[in-house]
Amino acid sequence: MVYQEAVLLFLTLFQGHRAEKVVCDGIIFNHVYYDREMVVTNLGRPYNLVMHKFSGLLFFSHTVSGTVVNGTHADFLITTCHIDKKTCSNVKGVPGGYAIAYDAGNDDMYLGGHDGIYKYNFLTKSADFFAEEGRSIWGLFVKRNFYYIEYPTQKLRVYQDDEFLPVAEAVNIEIDHFFISKQMDVYFSNRTALYKVEKPKKEAIVLSDEIVVRQIVEDSYGDTYFCASDGIYIEEKPYHRIKKVAHIVQAFGLTFDEHDQIVYSDENSIYRLRPSQIANLCYEVLRNPVDTEALERMKSMLIS
Repeated sequence: MVYQEAVLLFLTLFQGHRAEKVVCDGIIFNHVYYDREMVVTNLGRPYNLVMHKFSGLLFFSHTVSGTVVNGTHADFLITTCHIDKKTCSNVKGVPGGYAIAYDAGNDDMYLGGHDGIYKYNFLTKSADFFAEEGRSIWGLFVKRNFYYIEYPTQKLRVYQDDEFLPVAEAVNIEIDHFFISKQMDVYFSNRTALYKVEKPKKEAIVLSDEIVVRQIVEDSYGDTYFCASDGIYIEEKPYHRIKKVAHIVQAFGLTFDEHDQIVYSDENSIYRLRPSQIANLCYEVLRNPVDTEALERMKSMLIS
């Protein structure tokens, strides 16, 4: 089921003798309408959204004008924005900053770029070199072990015996996104499909070969979400399939704040979804934009 996304719709509600303009420009997420709060805009494709919940800082990568990369004058930059204060600053010291990972066990943020892996310094708001000098880092993930995806080979490496070694199970697989859940299930995606490897099994199961995955995340309840180019999906356990929970044109990133509220990005902005006081009305209008009778019924409910 596909849901309407961010339809700018003005309604006039009559509260007693007072007319009030309201706007339904939010999103229906998993059958509930939410208002959209702008976090930051005027960005170029904000990828890899990661929340550091203790500081309130949202880390993300985005494209900026720069040196020639793949034939175009573009590069990547990592920026942090305080989710509530809306104050932002660029992270210094990570050339071509793209990859971001949070090490929850040690409360550390790791960043990757054109020339290795870096560790974020919260005092200086910059990054210090950590490992893998000379290697271009496509993706980072830390849970029990430290993983990274190298660019352009898209090979997965893991830190063992004081060095990063190829992951034996993935030596012949190209990987674009890699994630391990709280249940220690492994998810990965590439140009072919989205896969899952359940413990203790070793065989990869295809969850979908129809979506273009841009980020894999998990909420505090252990539900796994997939940010794809056309919206957000959730895994339907135990059926080895996914379902769409929000339609977003050109979605690029997804994470959750300290209250498990959804934070997502499209091609030029980052938003946070907030509970709406007119959720039922906007839900009906967005689901049935030409159903004038339903709209009048909802107006009557508000007036009474």
